Amino acid sequence: MEVQYSKPVFVGLGIVGPDSLEIISEFISLICITVLAAALGSKTFGEKLKTINYGRVMVILLYFLSWSFATTSAVIVSTNNNNMTSCTLGMLSCDIFYAGSKIVVYAWLIERIHLVTAVKTSRLKTRIYRFHLVLLCPYVIIFALMLAFRNIYLEPDGKCTIGLQLIASVPLLCYDFILNLYLTWLFMAPLMNVGLTSRANWKRSRLYKLARRTLVSSIVSLLISFANVLVVVITQGHERGLVCLTMCTVDVTINAVVVHWVTTNRGGNSKDTRNKTFHNTDHLSAELTFDAPAETGDKQPKFAFASIHDSKSNEDDEDDSESIRSTQISQLSAKPLHNY
Repeated sequence: MEVQYSKPVFVGLGIVGPDSLEIISEFISLICITVLAAALGSKTFGEKLKTINYGRVMVILLYFLSWSFATTSAVIVSTNNNNMTSCTLGMLSCDIFYAGSKIVVYAWLIERIHLVTAVKTSRLKTRIYRFHLVLLCPYVIIFALMLAFRNIYLEPDGKCTIGLQLIASVPLLCYDFILNLYLTWLFMAPLMNVGLTSRANWKRSRLYKLARRTLVSSIVSLLISFANVLVVVITQGHERGLVCLTMCTVDVTINAVVVHWVTTNRGGNSKDTRNKTFHNTDHLSAELTFDAPAETGDKQPKFAFASIHDSKSNEDDEDDSESIRSTQISQLSAKPLHNY
């Protein structure tokens, strides 16, 4: 009896082992994790619970969410191929951690606007603060669209493809760009008004440096986030999973880094600064960074820009009187001062 053998069947296993893009993605994720961990450690070093206010909580929460996303992204990318579960988790991490970091950035910007605009008024009693909280509500709808209209599937070769459909990506692009631009302008306007109406040297003040850093960081964050979401719109939500995760990881890391740059005072030691008595301009710029003195009560210090003008005028008057006094001394001396 002749035994017949069936022909061998070859099953395509798709991608086996990491390819070059996966290795690059893992390397970028590790760099982002390291940078975010260093920023979080630097910002929380020496902090005490009594010095942690609402603005600082937002900054620390931003670091934590960004670090969590970068860590999750590194794990998911390594298991992304031929794995529908990992592919789905990658999309969920983009929806949850990326959207969460954006909400925290918006809340941080709203808090900074409150510090430079509201005087002797609590947050919820301020109309503009309540209005800005209402502006965050459309993001709930956008988040629902991100969960409902998304692409998650495996290519024939096993590659994971994820992304947002146009009905979700276009509103996200418009909302993020317009709200970021509006909040940045609203924060910059009072600071620039102080500089234009001040008699002192505005460009040498801490507020000018803070305003300049805020403007630069806002432009960088705006361009990075716009480019990231624009790629999603152009591809219509059909990106390879590791590419999408890597771009979002770089996006949140750059946003966290620029926030760290803005909220870090490079002029001196923060521990020494907190033990000093601040002028109004220094106190304001310190409160917007991590250098403000510890609060003794529940109330948050408010800053009157009118007192800033008064203090600067007094400084100018003192400088004028000093110059007059030095001129009189030079005229009475046997040897004029300009000959020294």
